[in-house]
Amino acid sequence: MITRPAGADDVKKVNTFFLEAWKKAGPGALGFAGATDESIQKIASEEFLRVLLSDPAKWLFVAEEDHRIIGFASLRENEEDKEKIELSGIIVLSGYEGKGIGTSLYQEALRTAKDLGFRRMVVKTETFNERAIGFYKKLGFIERGTKVETIDGTNVSLVVLEAILPTTAEVFQQAYSHS
Repeated sequence: MITRPAGADDVKKVNTFFLEAWKKAGPGALGFAGATDESIQKIASEEFLRVLLSDPAKWLFVAEEDHRIIGFASLRENEEDKEKIELSGIIVLSGYEGKGIGTSLYQEALRTAKDLGFRRMVVKTETFNERAIGFYKKLGFIERGTKVETIDGTNVSLVVLEAILPTTAEVFQQAYSHS
């Protein structure tokens, strides 16, 4: 399995991934709060994905195995605070959970965020999504509160988590302080 930034030549594979992930997860699945068949068709459309991949304020990553996308993550500029970057989602195909794919995607996103000069990252997930909350806390995120957002006409209660991104020097120093 490899993780990497998504490119324009990945449009069809990302389209297939989203449709398959939605088909396996379905309405009400964790991480898909507020989503509908219509909204998934829209975000999975090749036209939408081409625009998304060309947006300079968004960064997409894929996990691929045997030329098939099995995981996806994305970053976007934070509309509320330009000093933060938002991890707008990590999705791992059903049946591939618990194999480190989400962590690998996060690490790819983290490298990009640090390279872009961001020092803080925020992520939001449903308040009842204990699995995702635990995952993000394990990565060093801290709960900062809750908020309600309207997603495709549905009010969704979200927990907001934030992480301070270490600089390369801090990571280097930490790695060698244990030796």
